[in-house]
Amino acid sequence: MTHPSPPPSPANHHSLPFAITMGDPAGIGPEIIAKLAQDTRRPPVPYVVIGNTAALQKAVRTVGARCAVQPISDRFDGLAEALAQGAIPVLPAGPPLPHDLAPGQVDARAGAAAHAYVQQAIDLALAGRVRGIVTAPIHKLALRAAGITHPGHTEILAARTGTRDFAMMLANPELRVVLVSIHVALSDAIAAVTPDNELRAIRLAHAACRGLGMSHPRVAVAGLNPHAGENGLFGDQDQQVIAPAIAAARAEGIDASGPWPGDTVFMRARRGDFDVVVAQYHDQGLIPVKYLGVEQGVNITLGLPFIRTSVDHGTAFDIAGTGKASACSLVQALQYAAAMEGTASTASAADVTGTPAPTPERPRHPAAAAPRPDFIFMLTRQDRTVANALDLLPEVLAAGVRHIGFKDVGLPLPGLRQLADAIRAAGAVSYLEVVSLDEASETASAQAAVALGVDVLMGGTRPEVVLPLLRGTSIRYYPFPGAVTGHPSVLGGSIADIVASAQRMAALEGVHGLDLLAYRFAGDVPALIQRVCAAVDKPVVIAGSIDRAERIEAAVAGCAAGLTVGTAALDGVFPARDPGLTAQLRCIQDLLEAADRGQNGRVR
Repeated sequence: MTHPSPPPSPANHHSLPFAITMGDPAGIGPEIIAKLAQDTRRPPVPYVVIGNTAALQKAVRTVGARCAVQPISDRFDGLAEALAQGAIPVLPAGPPLPHDLAPGQVDARAGAAAHAYVQQAIDLALAGRVRGIVTAPIHKLALRAAGITHPGHTEILAARTGTRDFAMMLANPELRVVLVSIHVALSDAIAAVTPDNELRAIRLAHAACRGLGMSHPRVAVAGLNPHAGENGLFGDQDQQVIAPAIAAARAEGIDASGPWPGDTVFMRARRGDFDVVVAQYHDQGLIPVKYLGVEQGVNITLGLPFIRTSVDHGTAFDIAGTGKASACSLVQALQYAAAMEGTASTASAADVTGTPAPTPERPRHPAAAAPRPDFIFMLTRQDRTVANALDLLPEVLAAGVRHIGFKDVGLPLPGLRQLADAIRAAGAVSYLEVVSLDEASETASAQAAVALGVDVLMGGTRPEVVLPLLRGTSIRYYPFPGAVTGHPSVLGGSIADIVASAQRMAALEGVHGLDLLAYRFAGDVPALIQRVCAAVDKPVVIAGSIDRAERIEAAVAGCAAGLTVGTAALDGVFPARDPGLTAQLRCIQDLLEAADRGQNGRVR
């Protein structure tokens, strides 16, 4: 049992570790943790393993890892030193493991130990001593043999935290799926299709995507019956229960749609039509996710008062003890935990109380309390994507940035494709910004955006050329309003001219927002931002040279939907306490929060 201490202040929260539970000692949990310790894809965040020292030492030998296993105290003494030396820090927990514990066998003693590791991690999370929990797999029969009645992690976590409104989300680089019901018989799953359960799952799906950085997530709801009931021919739950819940969610401002036939909705989501799918029962949602590869899947529990992610596979008793198990899913689970940090507790607190999710629509007038602008970090310097962009990405994600962009120059197309794929795999929103302004270059940029599959294409001044190229894709398009010339680009003309241009562009079908080069304008920039944002009913992102607090404040005061920062953060110009990119990114987020608090008089 831990010694509870006060929850950490925001200033030191990022120094806390994630708790990784070892899972069933007879399964592959210890082995994938041993591999995680030396995996170069692991995000640069501190962690501590809750488990058994001897089992981890054996796993290190089994997989051939070259690292020590370092026990630490329940006050985390020695944690930083262990991580600095490349060792696996382990907080011993649970009952002693017997010497005759065989790999790959259901054993009540292993089940009891796995349960104890989870309980210890929950104690730490509730005491505010860890940033979240990442779990290795447990075995349901081993739990049952140990007298544990809960069928899995999700139910254990919900019971300990008193959470009633919770759900399981499965995510991989191509799909996100939230389940209405989890580990129940199919007959019980059908009975669980109720208005309250549907609306709860939709709200949680929406909040989870918002937590991952999506300003306007599109929630698709799968139907229960074949063809979503075919207007009542194959059952009436879709029309009588699911459709009214979707309507109620839309009334709250959630972009929910359906019910869609279950045999095509996942294909459409994978294609980019939706950001998340609400599935009606366990196998309906998990089959498409796992078909795409369990090694990249992550299991996320929504609605808890802390972050919890997990691998999307079981204990793999058939290969336990052989060293063959892959750590890919565990790496992804830790990456998701780091990416969700700072957002899950806010979202889950609202969901647990049943408070409707905030409307995604932005008010047009600055006097209204607008949502905080999205911070879009550009992996660029002087309008060129930096050569080490892919190497910087894990640090950017670990700092909590969920909107990440790059330019169409600086790296060859294969390098940009690697970067776009990595951003997508982390669940972040990807932006490609056009630099060149001649027609041929804009055409090439739009074609590159389609080839890369980015979420947002920004910049350019020729929507009449670009829009036909984006038709049929899910790419959101934010062109430049006004007269933009040169490289680096300059925004010319009067405020009235730019506002008129913004109104013309925003009125075009297929234009989803505007990329305003406000800080490349020689006039009154705060007035420009306010005038443009008030004149259009679509999101406006502020770009240019945002390199100080007052420019962030102007974007917030003007009700901008987002702002981009690149060179200034890479060059370290913001007043961070520490050197390095991580400190710069967190400083920008702190400045954005302070500006938002000062403008709207509240902390979100």
